[in-house]
Amino acid sequence: MYKTRLIWTAILLFVFSVQAIGQQSCPKWGPYVKTTKMGKVNAELMMADVMIPSDGIAPYTYACTVQFGIGKSGGYCGIQKAGTGDKRFPNNIFSLWDFPNKKQIIAAYKDPLTFVGGFGGEGTGLHSHADFGWKADQWYTNIIRRWTSNDSTTQVGYWIYDHQAKTFRHYVTLTVPEKDAMLHSDMGSFLENFADEQKRPRTAVYKSYWMQDGQQQWLKPDTLVAEAGEGSWKAVAYGKDGVRVTSCGTEIGPKKYKFPVQQGAQPEILSPASVYDLASYYDHSQKKIFVNWSVLPTATPQLGYSVQIFDNVNCIGKPLAELMANDPEMTSVGLAVKDIVLKKQDYYITLQLTDIFGQLAPVKKTVLRELRP
Repeated sequence: MYKTRLIWTAILLFVFSVQAIGQQSCPKWGPYVKTTKMGKVNAELMMADVMIPSDGIAPYTYACTVQFGIGKSGGYCGIQKAGTGDKRFPNNIFSLWDFPNKKQIIAAYKDPLTFVGGFGGEGTGLHSHADFGWKADQWYTNIIRRWTSNDSTTQVGYWIYDHQAKTFRHYVTLTVPEKDAMLHSDMGSFLENFADEQKRPRTAVYKSYWMQDGQQQWLKPDTLVAEAGEGSWKAVAYGKDGVRVTSCGTEIGPKKYKFPVQQGAQPEILSPASVYDLASYYDHSQKKIFVNWSVLPTATPQLGYSVQIFDNVNCIGKPLAELMANDPEMTSVGLAVKDIVLKKQDYYITLQLTDIFGQLAPVKKTVLRELRP
């Protein structure tokens, strides 16, 4: 009789364990991917790559690519797949939490595709998203760059580099209410099921984590740590510098994985800064010389510009007028010359851009011939 009970107990335990293994679950928190030995850096720029494989797409998925600190607050960015009944194109998200001084964060710039609004629930702040239609099995570099324009605020811009199209796109810049706020903290990513009650497995691949400090030095991690709470998830190494993370499903993973990573001296997406075209004209009514230029979407994005006007072909000596500023979207400026005695002669205009990676483009020149038109 005793042996019979033991046999039935063993059978029941086996049945229950099989049911538990087959039951869909998600981790109680995470999974997170964290970089190491980068938390004490004050950075100008942070960036990392993300890809959703076609066999890892599930509705209600947010693949946060870079979670970061900015001054006394922080933010996050990444790509998202909406719910099953939502006909929106797959989108990105870039959001900042409110600052302790409770002064409002505002949008200084937004792409025509970008929506900006407040958020609540897990803290409060300013949220942006753009339904840019990311595709499975394609890589996207999420880039955050900070800069200052005055003494009381800091600008925080968000770009994505599309590896398939080989193009950069500036989606939004938010103005935060803190003087000279720097990016900081160990960079991290997370993979979130935000509303899928079926707890379907979802996968994201992360790689190429980079920071750039104030001296334009590129910093990289030597280890990626993936961790999550109790539930179904797993992580495996991806290449030499990445990790593939799956959340939810039936596979119970450990609480933590560690992956040594190796990266080159600088990001692979870097190319020399450049100006595509440059032109100018003189407005007689306003007594201004207008200078305009263009940058191709395949070129590294503009951060700042410097425009100078000279009266000699060698562009030497003190310029007659000059204008410089940081503004990624400014591609046309007017320089007032009403207090300058201009002659009917050729004038020579130079433009030099600084890109978001701190690289200087070669100086480009144009000639304004005899103040025409």
